[in-house]
Amino acid sequence: MMLTGTYERNLDAKGRLSLPAAIRKQLSDHVYVLPAPDVDALYIFSDDEYEKWVMGLFEKRGGFDSRKREDQALMRKLNAMATPMDIDSASRIGLSEALRGKAGLDREVTVVGNYDHLEIWDRARWDEANEASDDDLTDLFFS
Repeated sequence: MMLTGTYERNLDAKGRLSLPAAIRKQLSDHVYVLPAPDVDALYIFSDDEYEKWVMGLFEKRGGFDSRKREDQALMRKLNAMATPMDIDSASRIGLSEALRGKAGLDREVTVVGNYDHLEIWDRARWDEANEASDDDLTDLFFS
């Protein structure tokens, strides 16, 4: 699955996000939502992609080992942060106040496809981050 594109959306009064139709077709009826560990945003993964992402974090360690305390602690933390959600018949997911608060989301958001997951950013924060990274794109591309 390859999730791409940038989509401006508005959360409704109940904090629900209507997923873009182009992306909705690529997702099952169930997703995992968690605060992004590297930026002020939320990650959305499909079932399969969430499992691949989590297990991928253990690859450099030789894979997940349930007998290692560090592996257990990381797995526990990741799964505690992840909220399973069903996509409703109107292609929406409900973002709790706690999730919105952790990512600093207000009403206006930007949904960004990032290969195996979606990112939900506060629109103003996304615009700032995107403008700052435009100058670095050439350097990143050719490094």
